[in-house]
Amino acid sequence: MKNFVWLLALSMSLSACQHQTLAYITNQGDHTVSVIDTRQQKIMHTITVGKAPVGVAVSKKLQRVYVTNVEGASISVIDSTQQKVIQTIPVKGSPVGITLSPDNQTLYVADWYSDRILAISTSNVNSQRTVIAGKAPAGLVVSPDNQTLYVAARDSNQVVAIDTSSLSIQKRIDVGKHPFGIALSHDGKQLFSVNVYDNTVSVVDITNTDQPPYTIKVGEHPYCVIANPENTQLYVTNTQDDSVSVIDLATRKVITTMNVGMTPEGLSLDTENNLLLVANWGTNSVSVIDIAQKKVISTIKTGDKSRAFGQFILQ
Repeated sequence: MKNFVWLLALSMSLSACQHQTLAYITNQGDHTVSVIDTRQQKIMHTITVGKAPVGVAVSKKLQRVYVTNVEGASISVIDSTQQKVIQTIPVKGSPVGITLSPDNQTLYVADWYSDRILAISTSNVNSQRTVIAGKAPAGLVVSPDNQTLYVAARDSNQVVAIDTSSLSIQKRIDVGKHPFGIALSHDGKQLFSVNVYDNTVSVVDITNTDQPPYTIKVGEHPYCVIANPENTQLYVTNTQDDSVSVIDLATRKVITTMNVGMTPEGLSLDTENNLLLVANWGTNSVSVIDIAQKKVISTIKTGDKSRAFGQFILQ
């Protein structure tokens, strides 16, 4: 009997110590962030942030979550151990897209209406540099070697490559109409641009950016994109037909389309639990997709107008 009690206690202790993977979902309509335990697939916390949160970036190393507040002209800094806002960074303009450098030292923010990019030191948020990068900058991603920032300039129909040291523009890459979400393959050799008005994804060869991008047709008004760690598949949200396209990168073709909630926008991969989470603006929810089965296994109600634009899973 004593052995049974001891084993039960040990089991409970190990269960409590299981690593928690958390998703931070920005809810633009009610100025909150829903914190979801992806293993349990339920909301653990709701955090009030600035006005109209949109973009999100996470750092396991810094134990921080950064949220852009497009109508609040600010960035909310969340302590991921306390699940509360510990700092608000004022920025002039309308911050939308956001990403962290691989070394966690620099936060890059897209100022939508002022056509500029801010580079903010994570150790000293008063240290800020800026560059004009193209019309209506949206999605951002940094190369694995930390040397190049890529910016989707929506109204310029371009992806702009910026040297991170000098903040000088290296290259302007023509893509489709109104690029919004962008992503890199994990080896940094391919860039993927979602073109909202073309219903396409542009595949850019980073080793030869003079070569015209390859174009893949997807659903209606695609918005965001992410590649799996193996660089074999892409996942793309289609806002006007409420779906996610799965693209095989070897054949560069859509191999399946999964129905999710209304107006899906941001999406991120939980690689530990083999899940894809999709934020649905129109139904105030998150669709949880089993990647192996390629189907929705649960739907989690969130706040009003969920967007989660960026890398929102902390693992």
